Amino acid sequence: MVQTSQILQGHYQLQQKLGHNAGRQTWLASDIATSPAEPVVVKLLAFSPQMQWDDFKLFEREAQVLKQLNHPQIPRYRDYFSLEPEASDRLRWFALVQDYIPGQSLQQLLQQGKRFTEAQVRKIASDVLEILTELHSLNPPVLHRDIKPSNLILGKDHRVYLVDFGAVQNSTAAEGVTFTVVGTTGYAPLEQFWGKAVPASDLYALGATLIHLLTGTTPADLPQKNMRIQFSDRVSTNPTLVRWIEAITEPDLEQRCSTAAEALEALQTGRSLHTPLLPISQPPSSRVQLKKSPDSLSIRLPRHKLSFQNVITLVLKVVLTVGSLPFLLVIAILLLLGLAINLAMISFGSSPLLIALPIFLLSGFLWFATTQEFNNLQDELNQNFVDYFRQKIIYLSNDKLVVKNQQFTYKQIKQFGRILSVEATLFENVAIQTKLNRYTFGQELTELERQWLVQEIKDWLAEEET
Repeated sequence: MVQTSQILQGHYQLQQKLGHNAGRQTWLASDIATSPAEPVVVKLLAFSPQMQWDDFKLFEREAQVLKQLNHPQIPRYRDYFSLEPEASDRLRWFALVQDYIPGQSLQQLLQQGKRFTEAQVRKIASDVLEILTELHSLNPPVLHRDIKPSNLILGKDHRVYLVDFGAVQNSTAAEGVTFTVVGTTGYAPLEQFWGKAVPASDLYALGATLIHLLTGTTPADLPQKNMRIQFSDRVSTNPTLVRWIEAITEPDLEQRCSTAAEALEALQTGRSLHTPLLPISQPPSSRVQLKKSPDSLSIRLPRHKLSFQNVITLVLKVVLTVGSLPFLLVIAILLLLGLAINLAMISFGSSPLLIALPIFLLSGFLWFATTQEFNNLQDELNQNFVDYFRQKIIYLSNDKLVVKNQQFTYKQIKQFGRILSVEATLFENVAIQTKLNRYTFGQELTELERQWLVQEIKDWLAEEET
């Protein structure tokens, strides 16, 4: 069994255990063969009957890949060897030695309560993307497959280092070849759990990590809609950065940004990341009117069609509402009568008649119940008039949202804040998230119309940024 101060291979003296789990240990050690002695990290794997064969394959693959890498922000490979079994534990240990990076992991900083600014998040994203650009450009590409806050070290030189290549894959998925499924829930995309990781899978993990840094909440604990992580309402960063993160965390692999180089260029220039989403045309039967210009986008939603059935329904509701008025008048008279009788009896110094009090209470109850029903009828009738006669216009200008409701000569205008995100909620509505609140519309539209409108709005926002 390995222990503190033990010297491995005559080179590496163990100093402090940094972590351990089933069959694995990580030590801070000193390379005493150098002058002065240099700090190193020694990762140990026990070869035992309880060990999964995949664990050994991943450990060996990590050593092979790291031996080929030479990047200033990846801990340098130093050695790989095995230790003969000792009488005390009879286990053969395999050891991987790398340079030690002084600093703290982003996970440690989060646990200490640190909140990352937008500038810090952009710097972290840039550093990691530069590393991934080189890894993915190798032949075959090297995929890390486990990017998360605990595997990113903020060094004392203020640079970000990518560590722990224990899940590395040094070739892309090929037909007939299976790979060990690895990854951390919340950070790994869906295709990775199917054993089909690609370079864009590392981008998703980076995006999920950035979401964690911005919100202080792990991606697995954030709400999701249509498998997309919902985070824009929890941050107050530039909408361009929010949309950039949304582009690299797109759950559909075909719509996600595919290369680290493209993502880095978009982050540095502010250019929108266009996803290869097939264009959706306006349905032929749609009555939505859309007008685009470089400075504005207006969406004029149609009024409800007046069919024979709708007209009959509207007339009946009018009759019911008007018909409630005489009944309310009778109840009001009874209420006043009961009140007058009670006041009269009290003024004569007598107790109220037993019959007068129930009349007063009953009429009061009927008044309350009927007025509530009357109000409900009024609200429903008003909504029907609004649906049939109101014209709604969604107006976007300078990346801000304005909603106009026009009914005959009456106009109601509501202004909302800067737009952060746009999405279509399946079978429900179109939702525009602004800095101030969330505005939804389009409940009466078809699903295809909603998807088309979301695409048009996103395209217009992207054009405005460029």
